[in-house]
Amino acid sequence: MIRKLAALAALLSPLCSAHAGQSSWSFVYTGFDVTTIRWDGDTTKWDPAANIKGTFSGTDSNGDGKLVFSELSLLQVGGFDYVGCSWGTCRSDYTFSYTPNGQLDFKVSRYSNDPEGYVFWSTVYETGASAAFTQWALGTPSGAYYTWTPQTTLSIAAAVPEPSTYAMLVAGLLLVGGAARARRAR
Repeated sequence: MIRKLAALAALLSPLCSAHAGQSSWSFVYTGFDVTTIRWDGDTTKWDPAANIKGTFSGTDSNGDGKLVFSELSLLQVGGFDYVGCSWGTCRSDYTFSYTPNGQLDFKVSRYSNDPEGYVFWSTVYETGASAAFTQWALGTPSGAYYTWTPQTTLSIAAAVPEPSTYAMLVAGLLLVGGAARARRAR
């Protein structure tokens, strides 16, 4: 009896650890009012093709069904990882919230300047409000603002497991099936 319970526990243990594993998603916000910032004046127009892309990975370590910034191992927006923050100056007041099959919200920013102080640039993302990509060179601004509108859409896709994951699953099931068959044959 104890052997059967131990075997059952061994078979079910991968299911328990799979729940606590890290998950990854990619996202795209599409369609913004885009304001182009120039020295001679700003212009704003709706751009249905304008997009903000990113990926994030993390583990819901407290099991509340929501992923927050402290549970992330990666938050890459526009090609920059805001968890690792390897370039420029990053802030410590970032916010992030994602409920699977629900809303994605985050606020992150970074900024930097050249050593002489002639050029300053910054990037700020605040979902639902705006994204700002700005640069000041010798006091002259340039860049763009993306403003969320009711037409802005969000697409989120969970990462698909690698083919090797499926191969390991099949191999494990075949091994368990073979062991069970060998026991019955005895």
